[in-house]
Amino acid sequence: MFESALRPIWWLPTFGFFLFVSIELWMFVTPDRIFEDPGVGRHLRTAEVILETGQIPRTDPLSFTKAGQPWVDFEWAFETTLGELYRAGGLPLVCAFCYAIFAATILGVYRTLLQSGFSVSVVLLMTGVVFLTVHIHFSARPVLFTYLFMALVVEVWNRRVQPLKRDWLLLPVVFMAWANLHAGWAAALLFLAGSLFGRLIDRVAKRVDGEEAPLIPWIGLTLLCTVATSLNPWGWALHRHIFLMATSLKSAALWDEYLPPNFAIPTMSALTVLFILLVVFMARVFKQAPLWRWETVLPVFFFLYTGLKAQRHVLLLMEVAAAPIARDLEVLLHGTWWPFLRERLKEFQDRQRLAGGDAWLALIAALALTALFVRTPIAHNIEVGKSITPKLLAFLRDHPDRFRRPLTTTWNAGPLLWNMRPNFRVSFDDRGDFYGDDTVFSFVNMTTGASGWRDTLEKGNYDSAILDPYLQLNQLLHFLPEWKEVYRDNKSVVYWKATTVAP
Repeated sequence: MFESALRPIWWLPTFGFFLFVSIELWMFVTPDRIFEDPGVGRHLRTAEVILETGQIPRTDPLSFTKAGQPWVDFEWAFETTLGELYRAGGLPLVCAFCYAIFAATILGVYRTLLQSGFSVSVVLLMTGVVFLTVHIHFSARPVLFTYLFMALVVEVWNRRVQPLKRDWLLLPVVFMAWANLHAGWAAALLFLAGSLFGRLIDRVAKRVDGEEAPLIPWIGLTLLCTVATSLNPWGWALHRHIFLMATSLKSAALWDEYLPPNFAIPTMSALTVLFILLVVFMARVFKQAPLWRWETVLPVFFFLYTGLKAQRHVLLLMEVAAAPIARDLEVLLHGTWWPFLRERLKEFQDRQRLAGGDAWLALIAALALTALFVRTPIAHNIEVGKSITPKLLAFLRDHPDRFRRPLTTTWNAGPLLWNMRPNFRVSFDDRGDFYGDDTVFSFVNMTTGASGWRDTLEKGNYDSAILDPYLQLNQLLHFLPEWKEVYRDNKSVVYWKATTVAP
């Protein structure tokens, strides 16, 4: 049956399909994990605002400190999607959707590597590393679409000599949607631009010719995708906003995800960087090591540079570097000491490349598992945010008049916005680009007790404070007679400010 098949077998799945199903089954075990990020609650609350008003918010609807000030909510399409999903099936449906997006990303990486001609052993190893790396930031946030779409863009570039007719339609539509979902489209355009510039160097150096590595069609498609990103509520002004956010927001360095990878106590992002460097240098020992063209070197080097500055970007590095690292792994895993691997897996590899059933089987599996998941008890016990407790929420609801202007933190603001909706407002949340460097640094200095902390506290005119227990500000408030601790648990400490202070 397999011998005579010259085209994909529509009913046959690859091993990647079973990876997809495994990830989908993961949500039955830990559905809460993707709601732990403090930004999730903020996205969910914004989703409700969009659906309630029928409009994209142009001014801040979430805080009392910046109420009415202009806000560029460039992730509005993701929030609208979450809102509609929540209306249809609550948090269980939101959870199932996010797991399906993440699983589709891993399946896409697997199929890209498989159809690129790599052996199954290399494909499985590389897909595993991509999974372990990307899952670091797996949460119900719009960056999920960046990982999915980035995998698609890299696949189209790596597997095409020239863009196919469907690419001229598909990619601009993807970039148009992407520009309304998350800012990651800028990274994809940089990837294409870096690859094209590297290809130009290869052409000038006569390492490749025009038929093997064309430029004009890809330049045209990249320009078309760039134009497509202007189809958003802010037009080209969004590009300026994203550029300024990426290049001038100094306070981003305060967030864990923007810190460099920790090589002293290796995190997964650090291990990923070490893995890439180790494979590249070890492969160079062999004479048959593949030659890296400039069209590969430049984008990988760029994302390696950004990944060493901010560990969040290591996830994109892994997607960009997956194919060239797989080529080097072929040399390492199938050298003179391991020739039997290729022979033993050859038949399985041939069948895998004929398999054409992944897409429709994954869709059916996702729908079936979603229908099952939303009916399970664990799905209806999902909590948004791990930084607050039900006991704290009960206390806040019992005293609504005491929290008109609460001092909140980036860690609890999102969960509070969601769990205390619709009237609760925060002083500060995770939108560093919206609040700006001055506000962010002032907030950090206040919570750590740095110079000027009391002036910042008084300027905020807060009537209460909901703080993380580890903050230095907790100790400082106990020395101020107008502030009184009224609640404490292992995740939060609550203070009220007296309107008058006894002499």
